[in-house]
Amino acid sequence: MEGAFSYAPAIAAFPLVAFVVALTFGKWLPKKGAIPGIAATAGSLLFSLWMLAAVASGEVYHETLYEWTAGAAASEVGTEGIDFTFGILIDPLAALMLVIVSLVAFLVHVFSLGYMNAEGETGLPRYYAGLGLFTFSMLAFVYADNLLMAFIFFELVGLCSYLLIGFWFRTRSAPSAAKKAFLVTRFGDYFFLIGVVAIAATFGTVAFAGDDSFVAAAETAINDGDTLFGFDAQTWVTITGLLVLGGVLGKSAQFPFHTWLPDAMEGPTTVSALIHAATMVAAGVYLVARMFGYYALSPTTLAIIAFVGGFTALFAATMGVVKDDIKQVLAYSTISQYGYMMLGLGVGGYVAGVFHLMNHAFFKALLFLGAGAVIILMHHEQDMWKMGGLKDKAPVTYYTFLAGALALAGIIPFSGFWSKDEILYDAMIVGLEEPVILAAYAMGLAAVFFTGFYTFRMVFLTFHGEPRSEAAEDPHSIGWAVKAPLITLGVLALVAGVANLAPVAKIVGADITFLEHWLDGEYGAVEGLTYSAYGELVAYETGVIGSEQLTVLIAAGLSLLLAFSGAGLAWKLYNVPEPVPYKDRLGTVGDAAEANYYQDEYQVWLANGLTRPVARAADRFDQTVIDGTVNGVSTASLFGSSWMKRLQTGIVTNYAALLVAGFIGLLLVLGLYGGWFL
Repeated sequence: MEGAFSYAPAIAAFPLVAFVVALTFGKWLPKKGAIPGIAATAGSLLFSLWMLAAVASGEVYHETLYEWTAGAAASEVGTEGIDFTFGILIDPLAALMLVIVSLVAFLVHVFSLGYMNAEGETGLPRYYAGLGLFTFSMLAFVYADNLLMAFIFFELVGLCSYLLIGFWFRTRSAPSAAKKAFLVTRFGDYFFLIGVVAIAATFGTVAFAGDDSFVAAAETAINDGDTLFGFDAQTWVTITGLLVLGGVLGKSAQFPFHTWLPDAMEGPTTVSALIHAATMVAAGVYLVARMFGYYALSPTTLAIIAFVGGFTALFAATMGVVKDDIKQVLAYSTISQYGYMMLGLGVGGYVAGVFHLMNHAFFKALLFLGAGAVIILMHHEQDMWKMGGLKDKAPVTYYTFLAGALALAGIIPFSGFWSKDEILYDAMIVGLEEPVILAAYAMGLAAVFFTGFYTFRMVFLTFHGEPRSEAAEDPHSIGWAVKAPLITLGVLALVAGVANLAPVAKIVGADITFLEHWLDGEYGAVEGLTYSAYGELVAYETGVIGSEQLTVLIAAGLSLLLAFSGAGLAWKLYNVPEPVPYKDRLGTVGDAAEANYYQDEYQVWLANGLTRPVARAADRFDQTVIDGTVNGVSTASLFGSSWMKRLQTGIVTNYAALLVAGFIGLLLVLGLYGGWFL
């Protein structure tokens, strides 16, 4: 398998070539560039599976491809300088994520054949070129071997999202949503950039892996009790970790940087599937997983990650219950589910967080593509109150969408149950000793009820009952380019949970936690790089209520009870022939949730009420004090020179007269003050 890794660059290169081909020749190609994109992502998927098999044989790949600069600057810990390079790191985490990204990208390309053609779109070469560049950026980000390289592709992912969200640029809403996504995420990335510079300047390296990684350097500095830039080493690790976390919160749409994601639904639904499941939003959580060894050195940072994740999971879920646009519901569910991943990583459940990242990629891609199929059926209608009755008219769409909904709600045995309950179990165990984590766990647990409610409210309003519009009575047909990806993802939503049956393993005592072994390094590890906190930060060996088995059963049972309660309430209210809205009964709380708790208004007020006045004051200070001082000096100089230049006539007799006058003046001064004439 060792020779497999020599082809690793091709994984990202394939979609890059597809981008160039679609952009350059797309308008002359069949399907306007779709075929090169499908072939490229299929190639990336095959090579990613090859890498996965190579890692499964116990090998890893870490290779520097290009040296950008050598010995750029000295660091705080005394190394000679920093080498900035471009390289590839394929370990168990990267190999798994490569398969996830390439698989979802491939299915999105295939689905686009039916969806974009059904829309009768123009500009398809630009669309497929954007998908290719998006896929390339994310794949390169996944196997980047250092933080600077990751930052570069992190930013390219953001650029691609801007281009694709604003694909329908002739409308007013799409460009506005694209700009909002770009600006909000750039704000977080500003802190990320400072964090990259700080880590590089501190430890003299930005490498993720090896004994010369910044993780190893930080651990050494903490153990040695070093002082870094005036702070003790652990405090400085906390500060730099939080700076990088700014970029994570922006990309993964965590509070308070979540406001861009619902508006991003203005792009094509296929783009939404790619953004939510495997690229833009996944990039932030993946970065935390990639840097987990660094974050694990700072309990404070982990606690902040966990609390923000738990709060975001609940906060976003409460907004999802009042949305009427099917894509808006899914958008808020994405924010909430990535909150669960952050909660899992924050409590030390590295495997649980990555497990949910994998499962969510499958069932959220399924739900968004299912929503795309519904939009085709409904002749481009997205309001769920104008749907209904689609269950029997589109059985493939219904049953695959239902599989995704069951996974999202965390209903056993679908995949979302296994990973979400691992996260909640981890949080509960740690929370019994840490009040902040206990609060995060409580919020995550409460979000389970809301998730079950809004998920099945969406299912019942969309597919059940009687048709509530002409479009629902006479839906458009869909082809197999749409159905095949739905079926594939529907199967994965059902079976992907078997990758890590941790709750069952704890009850029956069987070793059926494959993903845990995979991520903990039994299938290949890079020297000097450790991710595992599964046994160190989460005390699984300790039973909390009588025994470990009973603890697991109670935790899982409580979560399932809340999920079924939410789904049951949705069934009672909306699984009727003629459902009616109930938002009015929520009063002020419902109005606030429907208005997204006025987060957009708050940001506008912040921009107009604070940022703009501060900017104007800074501009006035710059114009009057800074520029005024400089301009005053230059004015005085110009005034003096304007008088002096009058003496420079170029006439020799004038110069002779001035010399004589000066000489006479000098004699008079000497005579008057030097006593020459006395």
